[in-house]
Amino acid sequence: MPIRLSDLMRDTRTMTLPVGDDVLTVTYRPSGITPETEERLAKLGQDQRLGASLIALLTETLTEWDLVDDKGKPLPITEAQLRKLPMRLLGDLVRAMTEDMRPNVSSGGTSAAS
Repeated sequence: MPIRLSDLMRDTRTMTLPVGDDVLTVTYRPSGITPETEERLAKLGQDQRLGASLIALLTETLTEWDLVDDKGKPLPITEAQLRKLPMRLLGDLVRAMTEDMRPNVSSGGTSAAS
């Protein structure tokens, strides 16, 4: 049975990320990280635009999170919103997604994500 590219690109994973004393839950698309994405991010990295490369990756892969404003309203996952977040959080999100996608060598599967 053939596999549709659109079906392949819809895969999602949900994981949690410790942030201080709290936990941020995010859902992302592992298939959003492609060689094309990697090439574009490498270009931004060569231009020494680390924040821009993190934001580009996150806007293409994040689909949902439980980050809210001070009134409890969910924040949208947009470039404008991500630009307001601390670089450390952006880096931690990308690192956690990368680690979550790595195969678990001991079991042969992927890492234990929620």
